[in-house]
Amino acid sequence: MLNDMDEKDKRILALLRKDAKQRVSQLAKKTGLPTTTVHNRIKRMEKGGIIRGYTVIPDYKKIGKAITAYILITFERTPDKKYSQKDLAKRLKSFDEVEEVDIVTGETDIVIKVRVGDIDELDNLIINRLRSLPGVDKTRTMIVLSSV
Repeated sequence: MLNDMDEKDKRILALLRKDAKQRVSQLAKKTGLPTTTVHNRIKRMEKGGIIRGYTVIPDYKKIGKAITAYILITFERTPDKKYSQKDLAKRLKSFDEVEEVDIVTGETDIVIKVRVGDIDELDNLIINRLRSLPGVDKTRTMIVLSSV
């Protein structure tokens, strides 16, 4: 599907990334394409898996999740070698506080992005929950000061 994308598809996708609530008529006006063409292109991108879904970006402070942190996790294979890095990543993804999980290369094996209400909640997450999971060897935490 990627090879089938032309500049018009890329423009529609870029506009949707900025505001997914735009009406097809608004997108048509911005791209100079007929409304039906824009509609059909969006449907084709959805069907082809280019557009996987639409989401809401909340004001995290207003919903009690004022602190964002990245936690770098060093994986240590369990003695029985039955618990893999991917198993740990899947387990981490199930935590309510965890927004993203990435398996990476380098000194760190997994990076997670978390959102919590306060430092005590972050402390509890790291000390009592993450570090007790099989495969977690070390953690390093970076708290976000501001986002652009």
